[in-house]
Amino acid sequence: MAANVTDFMSGPIPGQSLADTPGNYPWEKPPEMVEVEDVIKFYINKLANQDIMDDLAVVFEADMPISSFVKSLTTSGTMFGKHTLDAGSLAGPAIHAFLKAAMTSYGIEARDEPYDPNKDPTEKEKRRLQLSIELAIADAESKGKTAENDPGVALLKEMQSEEAPMEEEEGAEMLTEEEPQEEAQPAPRSMGLMSKEM
Repeated sequence: MAANVTDFMSGPIPGQSLADTPGNYPWEKPPEMVEVEDVIKFYINKLANQDIMDDLAVVFEADMPISSFVKSLTTSGTMFGKHTLDAGSLAGPAIHAFLKAAMTSYGIEARDEPYDPNKDPTEKEKRRLQLSIELAIADAESKGKTAENDPGVALLKEMQSEEAPMEEEEGAEMLTEEEPQEEAQPAPRSMGLMSKEM
């Protein structure tokens, strides 16, 4: 379907929000709640519904991090004028703790953060690459291609098998003792005009 020129022309122009009537949007009006305690009570009462908790249990069991969910929840509350951005940010840890405790009661070990900041940042890239390789192999095999009859699948299988030994080698390198390094020798002194001692 081709885009109509008038659709582009009817969109907002740069700076239009500055010339628009103030208060047209919920976030431009005073928030419904200002106190952090009120924001915490609002979200906990909203989330304490059994049907909502059952749905959230499915989401967190599928490995969604709690922090991402809480951030989205409080950001949408700000957009709809429920509270300020600051109040939502300050209420976040209490909402996080409530959800963590609720998921524990469901027997779900929900993840707190999208990644572990203590790990090497390349760990996320390694996992993404490994998943991409696995998906590509599964797609090729569903079309009847194997490592024997398709060079692309053979290459992917080779890459997949190389990923695991590399990780083992990295761990082994850390366990080996460091070789003693030679002591650094002082650099020979230059004999030029600018190296003259005072």
